[in-house]
Amino acid sequence: MKKIVIMLLLFWIATRVFAFGESGQWSSGWGQGVSEYTVVTQSGDSLYIACSGDRPVSMTLKLKGKEYGSYSQQGFDLIINGTEVQTPYDTDSRVGSNNFTYAWGALRKATRLQAKTTDGQTVNLPVKGVAAALPAWGTPEFGCTTGLDF
Repeated sequence: MKKIVIMLLLFWIATRVFAFGESGQWSSGWGQGVSEYTVVTQSGDSLYIACSGDRPVSMTLKLKGKEYGSYSQQGFDLIINGTEVQTPYDTDSRVGSNNFTYAWGALRKATRLQAKTTDGQTVNLPVKGVAAALPAWGTPEFGCTTGLDF
């Protein structure tokens, strides 16, 4: 019985780490047909990017327990190396698709990253490991699509 409890506890811990990413750096994963990219701050705030071949890219920012982005009424912008990219997850227009394309390339080279919410909050996000976690545009590993692709 003790071994079962220990195994269940280890499994639970492993799934929590994988689901939320490692604090302070970017991580990537894949599950149920979705490529997932995550960065988590020391305080638990996070940016999550989901890419799939059968739906447009989505992004969710979790800040102080509140969600912003693709599936929320509240939005956010990214500030990458001092350049603001408005709603990089809203890809149903040519401008939105271009914003996502620009943001992806800029993220891979980021030395500074912030997210700014529509209700005025700003959070600094880690950039450690971002180039390793996000595949280059046009490579076989890159699986993101925009709203214009459908």
